[in-house]
Amino acid sequence: MSIEISFVIETWNKHCYELRMTSFRTEDTPSYRFFMNFNGDKTSLSSVSKVLKDVNVPMWHVVLSQMPQTSKKDLPKTLYNGTYKICQFWRYIKHTKAFNNVVHLIFDKESGSNMSFTCPLVSGTYVMQNIRVPPDTAILKLMYWPNTMYSLIGTVYSQGQNKTMEKLCRYEINATVKKLC
Repeated sequence: MSIEISFVIETWNKHCYELRMTSFRTEDTPSYRFFMNFNGDKTSLSSVSKVLKDVNVPMWHVVLSQMPQTSKKDLPKTLYNGTYKICQFWRYIKHTKAFNNVVHLIFDKESGSNMSFTCPLVSGTYVMQNIRVPPDTAILKLMYWPNTMYSLIGTVYSQGQNKTMEKLCRYEINATVKKLC
């Protein structure tokens, strides 16, 4: 009996899913430079944003899509699509429980992030050292599906006084969820 309980506890504590990043690409502009790099075993990224001109009202548009790789007929599915004023980001994200712990980890000062969420976004260099989804994140179990890729596309805009949007940078991160046990 104790061996069975021990096995169940050991299995329960084991993190069976891991997000493995497969590729990324970035686009930037002369007033907003953006760089990304893989860290180690492709379970995390780091980024550097060089804001060369103040951005009065920075906006962030994020789309998370699921792309099954089993058939050409399978169309991508949008899992999340949102646009935020960066200075109001925390107000919006606290209502999105599935991503809340991941976002706190990525933007945490202790993780090496100095990303600013102020309006205006002042010129400077902003770094995020630990862009990753921890293996203990419950949503990984829900996202796991064999032969499936996920794509996170983010775009940073500057919103003008007449609500027009000027693109400052864009990134795309592609990943898959691996089952480890």
